[in-house]
Amino acid sequence: MELEKFKSLHARFFGKDLPEEVVHSEEYEAYEEAIHQDETCYNWATAEKLKARGFDYKNYCCMMMADKVYESLDEDGEIKDDDPEVIINKWDEGFYGIPVHNGGATMVVINYCPWCGSKLSK
Repeated sequence: MELEKFKSLHARFFGKDLPEEVVHSEEYEAYEEAIHQDETCYNWATAEKLKARGFDYKNYCCMMMADKVYESLDEDGEIKDDDPEVIINKWDEGFYGIPVHNGGATMVVINYCPWCGSKLSK
């Protein structure tokens, strides 16, 4: 999908409570497909979301990493502990890790991005 077309659909659909007939429309399905399968559309939409929330995403290797790190933080910017939805953390020391949801603070430190393969720097 062309990015400009995606942007117009995003303005119509994102963050809105949509009626059932819209959710099942061809336009909405094309929008959802683009956000999940078109890297340019996904990156633009994710950057817009993170900018709106004041999250500095520019120093991450890819938008997926930035988005998943953002999702790992609570409203105070602290790492959410005990949240099974969290799939990656970045600690102040610069380490990245995948939490092991076993009731403790166990994590698997990673050196490469699981999405783009870039070496992660501190």
